[in-house]
Amino acid sequence: MPNLNIKTRILLFVVVFEILAYSSIVLFSNVYYSRALSEVKEQEIIQTFKSSANKIDHTILLMEQSAYNLAQHGQSLYLQHQKVNFEKDDLKLKFSSILKQHFTFFDLALGGGVWFEPSVVFVDSDYFGPYVYRDNKEIKFSWDLSNAEYDYHNQEWYQLGKQAAKNLQPIIWTHPYIDEAGSLAPMMTVDAPIILDSGDMIGMATVDWSLSSLTAFLETVKITENSSPILIHKASNKIISFPLQTDLVMQTTPKEKWVSSLYNSSSVTRFNTSKNLTLNGKLYDLYFLETTSGFILGFFSPHKDIDKEVRAVSQVTLFGGAIIGVTFIILIIFIMKHLFKPFDLVLSQIKGSIKHTAQDKVTVQKIVYDEQNEFTPIITELNAVYLQVNTHIAEINQANAALQKTQNELDKLNTELERKVETRTDELNKKTKEALKALSELQAIQNKLIEQEKHASLGRLVAGIAHEINTPVGVSITASSFVDDELKYLESKFQSCQLSKQDLVKIIADLKEGCFILKSNLQRTAELVASFKQVSVDQSSELLRKIELNTYLSDVIRTLQPRINNTSHKVSFESHHEEINILCSPGAIAQVITNIIENALVHAFGKHESGEVSILLSKSDKEITILISDNGKGMTSEVLSCIFEPFFTTNRENGGSGLGMHLVYNIVSHQLNGTINCSSILGKGTQFIIKFPINLTQ
Repeated sequence: MPNLNIKTRILLFVVVFEILAYSSIVLFSNVYYSRALSEVKEQEIIQTFKSSANKIDHTILLMEQSAYNLAQHGQSLYLQHQKVNFEKDDLKLKFSSILKQHFTFFDLALGGGVWFEPSVVFVDSDYFGPYVYRDNKEIKFSWDLSNAEYDYHNQEWYQLGKQAAKNLQPIIWTHPYIDEAGSLAPMMTVDAPIILDSGDMIGMATVDWSLSSLTAFLETVKITENSSPILIHKASNKIISFPLQTDLVMQTTPKEKWVSSLYNSSSVTRFNTSKNLTLNGKLYDLYFLETTSGFILGFFSPHKDIDKEVRAVSQVTLFGGAIIGVTFIILIIFIMKHLFKPFDLVLSQIKGSIKHTAQDKVTVQKIVYDEQNEFTPIITELNAVYLQVNTHIAEINQANAALQKTQNELDKLNTELERKVETRTDELNKKTKEALKALSELQAIQNKLIEQEKHASLGRLVAGIAHEINTPVGVSITASSFVDDELKYLESKFQSCQLSKQDLVKIIADLKEGCFILKSNLQRTAELVASFKQVSVDQSSELLRKIELNTYLSDVIRTLQPRINNTSHKVSFESHHEEINILCSPGAIAQVITNIIENALVHAFGKHESGEVSILLSKSDKEITILISDNGKGMTSEVLSCIFEPFFTTNRENGGSGLGMHLVYNIVSHQLNGTINCSSILGKGTQFIIKFPINLTQ
């Protein structure tokens, strides 16, 4: 290069530098853009996966909710049947209506039913399993599977549901299977056991999910142009959908390399890929993840499809960049060769047009260039750029000022908002304390009223016993006066020596009769006092002691006899066992029996009616059951739903407090550790069922 002048050297240096710099920029941009496109494509694939997986999980969740709701309907209708005792045909119609309505509004399911244990619904029916299925868009009811030929009790899906009930599982899915009893379609069934409050399983509800609809949906999903889905049920290792090898559908996964990668790397939280897999003689990339519902969802994409779009865009970018680079280099060479002379002048004018102010701000001024040469258009365009720059600078300054103003307003609003939040928080804390104080006072008042109700009940018992004792005591006084008169008469006859044998025989007979009357009435009084003493002491004490329950309940009823005798009603007591010894709080039992009988005498019968209240006592190995029923007028469903609520009464005008049955509920629940249930039919009477453990602990 010694023979080259400075201008040529500069030109050569600029050209070489431009080639290297621009080539590096183009190549870097191409690589970066390709990588960015690949990441965008991968994110697009992930979103497609998540959308498909969410749809599967959401569908399964809806299926499970549907089965659980159907089980609740089945249990409700069963309990209603236990009370009303429907005819078999009527019950079938009710189940048909419920099932048709349920699956009409839930079109994701192929069908379903409610299946009961042998002899649970009707003693003479081992099979009671109403079922509906979807025929095109029509819901059809079927009874064809409730027979010994199908024997649904021994079907695998039914046994699976029974095992779930034992394990206290509310929902369980079967493995994928072919519906050989009906549609012959691949499906899965979700079982929801029907379990009573006692813990007994009486049957189960099922909802059938057709896997054909799921397969059809997956075949519409594409992550690339020629991708194909695969869906595997992980728990059973069965392939649900695999268009590339349809002969493996509903079969156990084969022992191949790509299957191992699915099981070893699948994760609910991670998206996975397996590259360069050979399938059907072609090279594929496998993308997959595991859904939260236990499926492995994947897509086979031809290896060339993934990079096809990226390569196309990269090639266009590289080719366009090369053309632009070559054009730019040619233009630079031309400019430097033909316009180098006026370059210094132009450069000085350009440099002079850019100034720095004292506030370290940059300003640009219009370039005055009078020459008419190749630089003239550049100067003209540069002046136009300067004009735009000045305009943008002005707009930026204006925007900054507006932004600063907005920021100040926002800070002011935030400060005011914080102040309002603090004020509202203080007010809320104050209201909360007031509400808690009111609640505490209300609970104290309620407890006081409940204690008053206990004492009122004991007071009524005292009044009744006092009235009942008055009669035998009065008779005893009369008899003692009669005996005293006879003795005086005997004494006078004896002293006057006028006592005859006939008089002596008569006086002795009268004295025997008087003593008998006196003894029997005093014995009656002693029995009443003993019963009252035991029951009253028990009602005022919560200590546990052993009692013989038959005798104790008889004593309680005896203390209530004065109250019963003031009415035309009868109270009867019956026990299935001769002797029942338990450890309990007798006062709690006495209070419960007294309040329920008092409630029946006040509310169950009309003024001129003669009713009957019956008490039936029975026991099991661990539990005492007391059944108290009357044949009175019963209650409406509205009254029945509120019977145990505090302060609820239908006899407010006659002084009813509304705490009697609430007190009963609290005693049974807390002191006896038991349960109480009330059922009533309007016009036919009311029934209370009380259950509590045989032996309570302190």
